[in-house]
Amino acid sequence: MLVGLHRRTALAAAPVLEFLRAVPPPVLVPVLMLLLGIGDTTRVAVIALGCLWPVLLNTVDGVRSVDAVLSDTTRVLHVTGLARLRHLVLPAAAPRIATGTHQALGVGVVLMVVGEMFAAESGLGASVVRFQQTFAMAEMWSGVLLLGLVGVGLSLVHRAVEVRLLGWHAATRTGKGRR
Repeated sequence: MLVGLHRRTALAAAPVLEFLRAVPPPVLVPVLMLLLGIGDTTRVAVIALGCLWPVLLNTVDGVRSVDAVLSDTTRVLHVTGLARLRHLVLPAAAPRIATGTHQALGVGVVLMVVGEMFAAESGLGASVVRFQQTFAMAEMWSGVLLLGLVGVGLSLVHRAVEVRLLGWHAATRTGKGRR
């Protein structure tokens, strides 16, 4: 929100954010394994780092796209601080934030598998790799199919939550203007 609301904050944060965004999260797996060890913490860190960018960039875009007339109106009516954030900025940015979380969901599933392939001894990703290495093709493809079904299921749940939370937004009601 700060990056989207304040130009100086955006300008100050831009070089660091662009540098960090350019580093692919799977590249960080070995570094995170050294720092955090092999286990759940490393997997969660890889997923969080990868999912951060779609949510952050869509949130900034949503905050910057607040209708100028509405913004001016809140200023004239002396709506400031948390009230302005709660009643103007967050509702205006919410559809784009939802788009970012939907994108992050797909990225998160991919990074979950990548994290399990490199930084875990168990999990679906580790099982798929183990099946591949032992030429158990039927088991490997069943793991891939299960991953796809998990992705579809998560997407359906996300969509249901989005419709529930953003039912007031026209694009959510009609399905038009979606991703």
